[in-house]
Amino acid sequence: MASSKSSTRTTSRKRSTKRRAPPKGRERAKANVSTSRARRTRNTSRRAQTKQAIRERIVKAALSLFQTRGFDATTTKAIARKAGIAEGTVFNYFKSKDDIALHFFEEEVDHAIAAVRDNRRLRAAPLEEKLFTLVHAQLEYLAPYERFIGAAMIHALRPSSPLGPFSHRAMELRHRYLRFVEELIEESVPQKNQNALGFLAPEIFWIYYMGALLYWLYDSSEGKRNTLAFLDRSLHMGAAMLRQGKRYVG
Repeated sequence: MASSKSSTRTTSRKRSTKRRAPPKGRERAKANVSTSRARRTRNTSRRAQTKQAIRERIVKAALSLFQTRGFDATTTKAIARKAGIAEGTVFNYFKSKDDIALHFFEEEVDHAIAAVRDNRRLRAAPLEEKLFTLVHAQLEYLAPYERFIGAAMIHALRPSSPLGPFSHRAMELRHRYLRFVEELIEESVPQKNQNALGFLAPEIFWIYYMGALLYWLYDSSEGKRNTLAFLDRSLHMGAAMLRQGKRYVG
């Protein structure tokens, strides 16, 4: 009798265990959902890579034409032909050639900021060395397109130009750049060690950079040696002046 009850309990436990086990159909459904999600993720990643590749082709084609034909003479139709795509495709990525130029300058700033942030040696370096690296990285990035840079600076003087100082996007780019400069100043020269004009330093640096860019454009010395010497000396002088107004001794 006891054996019969024990057998009944064992059978009951087995039935209970079977009831708790998920049906095979549900397992297959879950597996199908997981596979479908993975496939969508791969497709999304592939589409993103394709879009990025097309964007890069457009920018590369535009920069090549800006440099050889000139900025004003280059049309979106010519950019599309150079990139091997339809003109309508260009407008799927950029509103105009000015938009392409702004994208290039945004990449330039990103490149320069990364050159400073990713350099561990610079973390304990003086301010002048950090700023030299920042400007030098910018000039190196711009170097293949000197003719275009000169034309872009002139184009930016037009009041309605998207590249001009009153363009919303150009202003955002400038502010982002100056915020980074301000971070470098704060971490290298704390406010207590700055002179009374320290709060104007980022804006002063922007004016300085534009002057340095013009100097670089017209520098005919080999390897732009005169520009590098100017940057080195002037940044040392500026950093020394920022530190409680101390005079720079060359």
